[in-house]
Amino acid sequence: MNRKTGRTEWDDKAIMTCDEVAQFLRVHVSSVRRWSRNGKLRAFKVGGRGDWRYRHQDVLAFLYKETPDARGKGEVVRM
Repeated sequence: MNRKTGRTEWDDKAIMTCDEVAQFLRVHVSSVRRWSRNGKLRAFKVGGRGDWRYRHQDVLAFLYKETPDARGKGEVVRM
């Protein structure tokens, strides 16, 4: 987190939690989880509980329709 601005700075190698993705996209956490379960937003599970994790570049690809199914931006805008 940047101390001057109070914002998190992301790079292409950043790994994000479900909550961070929801804040980044300004959507509800349940939307992020639903997109992950449906395969619309690329994610992977970690740990014994199976918590979702997201690569920042995959979130950007979802947002800017760079995924093969090209649904990201439409999903976010529709909300």
